Amino acid sequence: MRHRTLLTALALLLAACGSEGTDATADTTAIPTPGLPATYTGPDGVTTTVESAARIVSLSGDYTEIVFALGLGPNVVGVDLSSVHPLEEVRPIPKVGVEFRLFTEPILDLEPTVVLGDIDASPSTVIDQLRSAGVPVVIFDRAAGITAPPRKIREVARVLGVPERGDALAARVEAEIADAAARTADVEDRPRVALVYVAGRGDTILLLGEGSVAEGVFEAIGAEDVAPEAGADGFVPLTAEALVAGDPEVIITAERGIADLGGMDEFLALPGVAQTTAGRNGAVLVYEDLYLLGLGPRTGDLLDEVIDDLHPELGG
Repeated sequence: MRHRTLLTALALLLAACGSEGTDATADTTAIPTPGLPATYTGPDGVTTTVESAARIVSLSGDYTEIVFALGLGPNVVGVDLSSVHPLEEVRPIPKVGVEFRLFTEPILDLEPTVVLGDIDASPSTVIDQLRSAGVPVVIFDRAAGITAPPRKIREVARVLGVPERGDALAARVEAEIADAAARTADVEDRPRVALVYVAGRGDTILLLGEGSVAEGVFEAIGAEDVAPEAGADGFVPLTAEALVAGDPEVIITAERGIADLGGMDEFLALPGVAQTTAGRNGAVLVYEDLYLLGLGPRTGDLLDEVIDDLHPELGG
């Protein structure tokens, strides 16, 4: 299972481009993007030239969030179901499926001038059909860890023709991440923490460690990662025995999984959870899914919030 699956599994499933100045599909309210055209070669080996960012379709919530943070929200005409931030702005935008289950026609109906996704966008036939119809589809590589947000921001900004905005936003996010991590540099009492992801009604339970979205997070928040002792690397299916072996003092998880299970009591009743120090003490920290797993512009804010929750002695 891959990083993007973590984001897109949170949502319910839904059963030719000219220049910016002359494109017939361009919305008159669209924000100009003077750095176009731009060319990008993705991990799929396809080189895409973006001529216009007047009508953007985003296939994942993290890219949607980045586009809005770059000030290009008015240009977004379609998003996937994991796009939940900024909530009020994205709520009325047409949905095109969820990244691992996309549909061609709803995307084409929006007359996009560019589609943004990554290598987890599927089925691949949808990407092929969009490209065959003349739609520029930019496929980014998969990102992991707290060093990923600035890179993602810069890549998105460049292909959308606003590299200066991207540099400024990325520099701000880098500084916020560094400032958050600096707060725990001298922390000696580092609690044992497990980052657990639950999908569905507990059918999928993963333990996230280095090599996943959690890479670098434990060091930054002043915590000890229990994944190595639990025999986990990256993100792996979590057994009750592994979680007990890791014996976290605190469990961090996403709110959608708690909701799907039916509440905190049901989470604490999961096999293995109740037998841990965290389970016995009810020490579970819950955060909104995209905020926790998205590796977007709010990553520094997330680290600060987790640090406040783990280390109240540091002050806010």
